[in-house]
Amino acid sequence: MPTYHCWSGGSNTAPYDTWAKAATTLTTAVGAANANADIIKVHKTHTEEVAGDITFTFLANVAVICVDKDASDALATMGVAAWIGNSTVNRSVNIGGSNRNLFFHGITLRTAGSSIDHIVLATNDGMHVDYESCYFWSGTTSSTATIIIGAADSQTFVNATNCTLRFGNVAQSINCIGRAEFIGGSVSSAGSAPTALVRFTIADPGGGSFIWSGGDLSHLAANALVGDASTVAATATFERCRLGSGYVMLDTQTHLNLSGAEVFVLDCSSGDTHGLFGYQNALGSVVSDAGIFFTSGAAAQSWRIVTTANCSYYTPFTTPWLGYYNTVTTAITPYAEILRDGSTTAFQDDEVWCEVLAKVTDASTLGTPYSDRMTLLGTPANQAAGAGLGSWTGEGGSAWSGKVGLNASITPAEVGHISMRFVVGEPSITVYADPQIRT
Repeated sequence: MPTYHCWSGGSNTAPYDTWAKAATTLTTAVGAANANADIIKVHKTHTEEVAGDITFTFLANVAVICVDKDASDALATMGVAAWIGNSTVNRSVNIGGSNRNLFFHGITLRTAGSSIDHIVLATNDGMHVDYESCYFWSGTTSSTATIIIGAADSQTFVNATNCTLRFGNVAQSINCIGRAEFIGGSVSSAGSAPTALVRFTIADPGGGSFIWSGGDLSHLAANALVGDASTVAATATFERCRLGSGYVMLDTQTHLNLSGAEVFVLDCSSGDTHGLFGYQNALGSVVSDAGIFFTSGAAAQSWRIVTTANCSYYTPFTTPWLGYYNTVTTAITPYAEILRDGSTTAFQDDEVWCEVLAKVTDASTLGTPYSDRMTLLGTPANQAAGAGLGSWTGEGGSAWSGKVGLNASITPAEVGHISMRFVVGEPSITVYADPQIRT
């Protein structure tokens, strides 16, 4: 497990095994570290202004770790005081190496200028790269420059823990072509606030998934978390993040169906409100609403479901599943309370319905689906009356209380979870649903 040293003050003398002999460029150190488990130590003041667009092509599974050589090689970070890339002219910086598993700690990658220069965090097929306490500084003012995860015709995975992203133009973003998971970290307020933080824009294979857990994204203010996914279908999830006031989950999508992006927002807020939920795709959205809710509901909030004009009976908006742990094997009739605010007209079963998944087969984990949707080519019927307006809080003077649920009882054969989700097949309407399964 050889250790190589990289520092602009070294003598650039092979085998780069001391700080005095340190390689003066990361390219030289990467070329020397050609065996799995090799380590490259980079001194925290090492600033490398590359002469042209550069790809660091790793030959093995290598760790690149920033340290302070003047403090017994203690772990350190470059931050904004040092970097690899360029601070004045246009240079792209790419991390490459097919089928490589790489680890970076404390490294700053920086671009500058005004042209299209990307920072590519994993550019070759089969790459898995872990970044820890790193700084990705897209300093170019170009509106089309991005911080890219992956490349066309490649499968990549990037994990970034406690990393900082900084953008030089509001049109810049994270362009996720592979899979990515960010944990902690932030979008720096020293840079621009992207109008859409994450984009899925390059095909073949393109898209994939993006997760950010525990990130401070408040600098985004009222901008979107996810932009238009015009070439791929993809999923982004944000959980326990600090968001900007008035944030938007999802920009308007080019494709008016589920071939674009979907976004989950779990327990995120711009303030001190906890347990909020959000989900959106091109057909509609569902978000937590603490203003109108079923009074005896467990969380004192409802799911406010809003559909777009793209929604229809045959292409409905469907919420994520709710779970209920059932402990009986006798007949039950699962249902959930719903509300129409601003009108006393009942929702019908071609407008709003539910889907249920229950274990009714003995000695099996098989879930059997049920629904109270209007029969195909049938005649719409009003959904059943609910607990009444006195059981809701916050609704207007004109409202309707109803419920969705099975029209006949079912008998679970096994103890375990029963799932339910709300389905809305009417365009441009709002439904308040109590996110609790009752029996």
